[in-house]
Amino acid sequence: MAKPEVIKTNYLVIETAMAAYAVLEDTRLLIATTLPDDHPFKEAERKMSEYCDDYGARGMRWASWQIAPLIESVWSGMTENEKDGDICWDFEFVPEFMLYCLNFDEEDVKPVIKGAEKLRDLYRTSRARCKAFVSKCKPSTVERDTFIQDCRDEAEKQWFYADLISDHPDAVERAFEAKEKPAEFVKALGEELDLHDFRSVP
Repeated sequence: MAKPEVIKTNYLVIETAMAAYAVLEDTRLLIATTLPDDHPFKEAERKMSEYCDDYGARGMRWASWQIAPLIESVWSGMTENEKDGDICWDFEFVPEFMLYCLNFDEEDVKPVIKGAEKLRDLYRTSRARCKAFVSKCKPSTVERDTFIQDCRDEAEKQWFYADLISDHPDAVERAFEAKEKPAEFVKALGEELDLHDFRSVP
């Protein structure tokens, strides 16, 4: 009986892909703490979550496998002090790198800049920036973020004015806490502000 073929695999890349997938899966939790609204990487977090919702488990597996070699190449060039305790690989480096150094757009996942050394520098400066950041807002949740995005979509649809939501954060917060429906809330808010309904224009 012939021996089965031995498949040579880089197990470090496999482990990195698994860690990356865990990060993406976390963005799909219904109840989870997310970054506060004024965090410098809030928009990056939103785009990552949106990518996961759009492409599902298959898309997340594909993305994880594509970005794993890049993550591993950047990590391998970190200093010994960084790799030996200063930065936790799976709970800090992998999720932070994905947030700071990757663009999750509508069709693909790409590095913000090209080159492992440049990405390493970007990671370090971004990490320092986030450590120094002091928020004036409380942490958010996926549920709240989804409500705000739904309201923005409705504001664009109803009033051609998505920033209606960011311009009136207190009203949005009250609507969320009262569990109002986005479409009804946005309609009432626009009417209260005497916004013009462009849909009625012939």
